[in-house]
Amino acid sequence: MPRQLTTILGLAAALCLAAAGADAEEKERKRRQELVPRFSGPEIVEKLKAGGNVLLIRHMTTLRSPDQWGGVDYDDCATQRVLSDLGKEQARDLGQAFRNLEIPVGRVVVSPYCRCRETAELAFGKPGEESETLSVWDELEMEEKTARGTEIRKMLDTPPEPGTNTVLVTHTGNLLWSFGLDAKPEGLTHVFKPTGLSIGRATYLGRVDPDEWRTLGGLGQPDPSVAEPAAADETP
Repeated sequence: MPRQLTTILGLAAALCLAAAGADAEEKERKRRQELVPRFSGPEIVEKLKAGGNVLLIRHMTTLRSPDQWGGVDYDDCATQRVLSDLGKEQARDLGQAFRNLEIPVGRVVVSPYCRCRETAELAFGKPGEESETLSVWDELEMEEKTARGTEIRKMLDTPPEPGTNTVLVTHTGNLLWSFGLDAKPEGLTHVFKPTGLSIGRATYLGRVDPDEWRTLGGLGQPDPSVAEPAAADETP
């Protein structure tokens, strides 16, 4: 084969590989959330200790059983997917980590679902104020989902009482529809710094996974008797 043709074929192959790599990188970029964390765990802790932030938390780890088909009764946890033993331990660990780190918590707002109310109660000693905005959105029309996403962005942009942090406990869809945030694993915490204008432009500080709170709070190793539940399906 002539050297010139070999070179051309080699360049063509290299261009194809580069294009394939660029496509893969673009797909990966779209898969990830658009907001880029500004701080890591220990740095986020320092921000939280100073107060003035809003935390958006997905409820802790749940059992695999789904919510009742045909509708959930907020007052009847038997109709809902609920926290597993691991999820309950994670919620307690979150609260203990906050106390150990002296992170001040003021207002706590939750979805009316039992798994969100229990996450808040085990972590912060109170079930929190219920908000339908933070509830499950699966059956809503696109227009209403978009409207609720806007409302959550405003909640994240509303400053807490001086010297405290506001906590919002919610579900997968609300993380996705507010800022396209990562929603896994269950118990994930996203932290925002409000502008104070309540216009939905809070600054994204970063994330803390549920198990990371144990390390940050100096809680040691988890209880080995508390087993991880079976992998959850794609539920809120």
